[in-house]
Amino acid sequence: MRKLILTAARTLAALCVLILSSGVVFTQSMPRSLFEGMRWRLIGPFRAGRVSAGAIDPDPNTYYIGTPGGGVWKTTDAGQVWTPIFDAEHVASIGAIAVSPSNPKIIYVGTGEQTWGNGIYKSADAGATWTNVGLRDTRLVGEVLVDPGNPDVVLVAAIGDLRNQAPAAEMSRFNTTERGVFKSTDGGRTWTKTLFKEDAGGSASMVWALDNPKIVYATLAPAPAAGGRGAPSTGSGQAPAGVAIYKSTDQGSTWAPIGGKGLPVSFSGRQAVAIAAGTSGRRVFTNIRDGLFRSDDGGETWERWTTDPRIAGIGVIADPKNPDVMYVTQTSMYRTTDGGRTWASYVGAPSGDDFRLLWIDPRNSSRLLAGVDQGGIVSVDAGKTWSNWYTQPTAQLYHVSTDTAFPYRVYATQQDSGSVAVPSRSDFGEIGFRDWYSPGAFEWGFIAPDPLDPAVAYGESWYNAVIRFDKRTEQLTHVFVPGSKYRSAQMTPLAFSPQDPHTLYLCTQFVMKTTDAGMHWSEASPDLTVTAKRPAPTEPAQNRAAIFTFAPSSVKPGVMWAGTSNGIVQMTEDGKTWIDVTPPDIPANATIAMIEAGHYDAATAYAVVNVPQVLRHFIYRTHDNGKTWQAIVSGLDTSGLAFTRVVREDPVRKGLLYAGTESAVYVSFDDGDNWQSLQLNLPTSSMRDLVVHGDDLIVGTYGRSIWILDDVTPLREATAATAAADVHFFKPQTAVRWRWDMNQDTPLPIETPVGQNPPDGAIFDYYLKGAPAGEISLTIADAHGAVVRRYTSTPPSAPTMPSNVPEYWFGAPVALPKAAGINRFAWNLRYPTPKVLPFGYFGGFLKYIEYTLADHAIPGQTPREQPEGALVAPGEYVATLEVGGKTFRQALTVKPDPRVRATQADLVEQEALAKRIGGGLAVSHDRYYQLKAKDEGSKTADAIGIANRDLARYLAMLESGDGRPSETLRDAVNQSCEALDKALVEAGGAAGACK
Repeated sequence: MRKLILTAARTLAALCVLILSSGVVFTQSMPRSLFEGMRWRLIGPFRAGRVSAGAIDPDPNTYYIGTPGGGVWKTTDAGQVWTPIFDAEHVASIGAIAVSPSNPKIIYVGTGEQTWGNGIYKSADAGATWTNVGLRDTRLVGEVLVDPGNPDVVLVAAIGDLRNQAPAAEMSRFNTTERGVFKSTDGGRTWTKTLFKEDAGGSASMVWALDNPKIVYATLAPAPAAGGRGAPSTGSGQAPAGVAIYKSTDQGSTWAPIGGKGLPVSFSGRQAVAIAAGTSGRRVFTNIRDGLFRSDDGGETWERWTTDPRIAGIGVIADPKNPDVMYVTQTSMYRTTDGGRTWASYVGAPSGDDFRLLWIDPRNSSRLLAGVDQGGIVSVDAGKTWSNWYTQPTAQLYHVSTDTAFPYRVYATQQDSGSVAVPSRSDFGEIGFRDWYSPGAFEWGFIAPDPLDPAVAYGESWYNAVIRFDKRTEQLTHVFVPGSKYRSAQMTPLAFSPQDPHTLYLCTQFVMKTTDAGMHWSEASPDLTVTAKRPAPTEPAQNRAAIFTFAPSSVKPGVMWAGTSNGIVQMTEDGKTWIDVTPPDIPANATIAMIEAGHYDAATAYAVVNVPQVLRHFIYRTHDNGKTWQAIVSGLDTSGLAFTRVVREDPVRKGLLYAGTESAVYVSFDDGDNWQSLQLNLPTSSMRDLVVHGDDLIVGTYGRSIWILDDVTPLREATAATAAADVHFFKPQTAVRWRWDMNQDTPLPIETPVGQNPPDGAIFDYYLKGAPAGEISLTIADAHGAVVRRYTSTPPSAPTMPSNVPEYWFGAPVALPKAAGINRFAWNLRYPTPKVLPFGYFGGFLKYIEYTLADHAIPGQTPREQPEGALVAPGEYVATLEVGGKTFRQALTVKPDPRVRATQADLVEQEALAKRIGGGLAVSHDRYYQLKAKDEGSKTADAIGIANRDLARYLAMLESGDGRPSETLRDAVNQSCEALDKALVEAGGAAGACK
């Protein structure tokens, strides 16, 4: 049993509520109603990650892909738009997909590829809903086949749970015999294991003859040797040699090993066997590590069929119509048209697209679906052209970091693709390909943006070198090359000193530092992978241990923590003397995966430990410089299918922690003593890293790209008293006067994949213990008490005038939410929408609304009424929430966009002119309709209408950016106001409309 060291104070903390010195009340957990209304938003990148499964629907436009960490996706337009269809099942890792040829509404999904799954799922409605139909203990699935004429006949090739490095106690929790081939004849209600060998591994590859589905071939991996990886390749690693091929002549009910004469003992992966078209299973190919082999007698004898050194190792796929056409997946995809003798590189790119899997429509050989390391792509012309993979937000990311720019950028390394820097918000209303870029780092590792210059970032390069990237020139400079002296982990830690932004640390077996942008480096520690209890190996070549995680303290200079790949934790209190503070109960083969230095106390740290093939949570906490550690895992998933990747401490609320596991995000309000889910709307994936930037929480996933939880104020303020109150109005954070969408060009097509911008304006959070029966309201007033904007929970009336654009562009009517629990509402920092008449671009009055400009033109969020009201000037405001006759107030500060050069006086003058225009618009709008109701041909009304038209145009011009109004714009406004006053007087009214 794990030894826990608990002080009396900790025991008390686990039993009761503590009032901390900050005055914040902590309890074991918080009611979910205090934060369940918060929502994560996807920022991208829409640059896909590896595909691990796929299927082609008989419908010519419908395809499916599965990913190792992002679930199942579907396209109904041949790859232009992909939609996740499996998120409700909360299983991220997909090994196989099969669509019934005779009834395409029936789909089977085999879960488990990169990480463990929980069996087979079936959909009877083309992926709208799913049911688990068993084989939960197979854990990893290599292939699923559905009979061409009977959707109830299904074969499953199961890799199974073949871990061999885990302790016996760990393995006793799982069924490790559920591997091999299984068959169902009743649509998954029951399963029969038809191929299994006690002394062999699982099955990763299976294929049947399309012209005779009774003929099936499957592979069985050998049982893993002690110390091996423990499972055959599933697309992410190597397997032990000696894969055997079996053959069935009764559609998988019984099996026999093939003769195999001439076939070497070798490695085999997914799609390792192919059957030539029209040969009834007689002509068979296998692509193994030793090359491509062919059999013309159903597997009895084999011959190496080509000496092309490129054609080896991954997959071979036969054209379903032409026996001489085949494809081989490798770093490129190769194609033969002469039965396999000669090959040409058919699809690929320098640096390697890394084609792994391919599916071909058995009815139409021109329809191809490729599973590439960079995503799923579709061809409808036999591979001549393809869709692109910049359509799927399935990036597999490692560590994330942020810079000091506004808006801040999120940096991450992406498996198989390189690295990305994605802005947290875009000036174009949505985060698209125009916004993000590559900062030049390798596909794994850390990126450290320069805190003094956000255009510069340091990242890991190939061969464990370190580069400095400058966005101004897009150039890379190699500032550290390890040579033969230094050992680095695959994820080389990089971090700037919190106290000295000129000091950058990187970690080998030593902590290294530079103070001159990488031109010179010095060792700031001894070899931290060696201790008195853990001496270095006698053979230096055997020692590959390195520092895996590093955390300098933001509280006290000189305090640093380091964790190594061989399971050692060391810390220094003065930057000179390092002490081994490894928790005593860490398993010998563990890796210190992450250390977080405390934000409030230099003696505090949190450590995450990973143990190969042990699916348990290991999180440790110390408050005494590592002298004692406590395990803090209560409340985390105990299914045995997940472990923790990262823990971060909130820099504003003491004791508020965030954790990312292999499947979810968690939050703790009591320093880790108890955890509860913070998953909310976040899809299931491996949560590889978390970072807190200001008021935002960012997560980098290994399969679903980057997500942000905007404004975590409810988490920072939540207390037991909050949950007990009928109403709680949270203090809003400072709002930035930022223009949400500045795109002036034609909007992007709605099919363009984009990330989401944060809510527009100031965010207000309020908690309602119960949903009130009556109307609630929110009123914003300026520092002088003048009302700027008022909202209620009653939606405004639907517009009666038609528009010239489709309905899918428009946002829902703006109304305050009033659900029980947490509610979030965004005020766009604008005055009410002005009253404008429906004039067209060419000046004529219309009987419909013409949207001339691309103002705020974001699908589902475009305001119906345009132009929008003017932005308020920076300053102090008061928000008043009224619920059930009670009033709740909070102050709000609005600050200017830090990039804007306009002065406060400039913005005040701009606001004043906008208010003048708004007054003229309101008067002219109402008076126009009054006069027209009396006399349709009224020339005075026409003159008033022209004034309204021109003022609306001037308002749009005035509000196009931040700055003092130009003299010509002021003159034009004055001229229109004078013309309006003249017309109003002619109509018997008073002048002075533009006040």
